[in-house]
Amino acid sequence: MSSTTPIVFRASEAQRAVAAVLFFGCVLVVGLGIPQIVQNLPRIWYQLKLAQNHGGEPIAMIWLSIILACSAVLIAGAVLTLAVLILALILGTQVLVDEFGICVECTLLPMPLARKFGAGHIQWKNITKIERRGISFVLHGCIDPDIPKNRKIVRFFVVDQMDHLILLVIERSPNINLSS
Repeated sequence: MSSTTPIVFRASEAQRAVAAVLFFGCVLVVGLGIPQIVQNLPRIWYQLKLAQNHGGEPIAMIWLSIILACSAVLIAGAVLTLAVLILALILGTQVLVDEFGICVECTLLPMPLARKFGAGHIQWKNITKIERRGISFVLHGCIDPDIPKNRKIVRFFVVDQMDHLILLVIERSPNINLSS
């Protein structure tokens, strides 16, 4: 590359809007569903105690509704956490491409968590493999080929002009292996 300023790839406005709508949809469902479950759980518990006191009443369906209500609260919490994480990854991730290599930054997550989800820097000469895993692209690199544990991985989700970015990676990486 002849320019000294890096090329920045981010999610487009439409991609950011879709991520925000999905996040707010999850918040709305959890925000409306959890209070209803919490409101009805004491009634279900009262019905269970009443059925146990009268003896001989079938209580399997009451226990099933209590278990389903508790599992719905746990699943809603997990989905909301996942929605927050995906929103932070889509809104905060930017891929910088310069003459030295590729750098993936996630500014909305703390640095250790961002590294776990793929933030980092790899020089062009160290990129050995590019692959698609699920909804993200993963670049594998190694700093020193003689040391097996010295591997570097960067990952990015959705960016605008993804095809241009992938072609840049393939063009600029002399040691990339495209056979696998």
